[in-house]
Amino acid sequence: MPTPLATVDRPAVPSFVADGTWRAFVPEGRTLVPVPLPDPGRTEALHWQTSAGLGFPLPGGYFNGPYGPDRTGIYGPVPRSTSTLLREVSRTGQIPDISPAQRREARKDLRFWRAGAVVLAPQPGDQALRLTVQRLMGTPGRWIGGVWVWQVHRGTSAGSKAA
Repeated sequence: MPTPLATVDRPAVPSFVADGTWRAFVPEGRTLVPVPLPDPGRTEALHWQTSAGLGFPLPGGYFNGPYGPDRTGIYGPVPRSTSTLLREVSRTGQIPDISPAQRREARKDLRFWRAGAVVLAPQPGDQALRLTVQRLMGTPGRWIGGVWVWQVHRGTSAGSKAA
């Protein structure tokens, strides 16, 4: 016999997004980078984006298509070092030691994503994610509108001071 699908209430959109606070942190042409990044199994940030009238772009999300030199199929965005690291921290709850190479990769990924701000909403395992992002960015986030926020200024990013 078929069984009913389990349903859960969707978390409220954080006020940082709902009231437009994000606008002060994500300039035109930049992205809001949620932690962890959206993928087909983790879509809450896509809800934020639609509730903000698609006012900001996000890295990640849905993608179905070819990937890699053999053009094999992929369901989800092409993995990057930082998105893979954050997904693993979310899955395990383990806070990794962060090397200088990982900080360099994070800077590279934030440039690739054209990041304006990195945002972490309350979720299971958020303490491990917050400490990991703090180590990658080299600075603690600020609690604003129900989320942790790390501003990425004028092309600077993880481990760099804003100009």
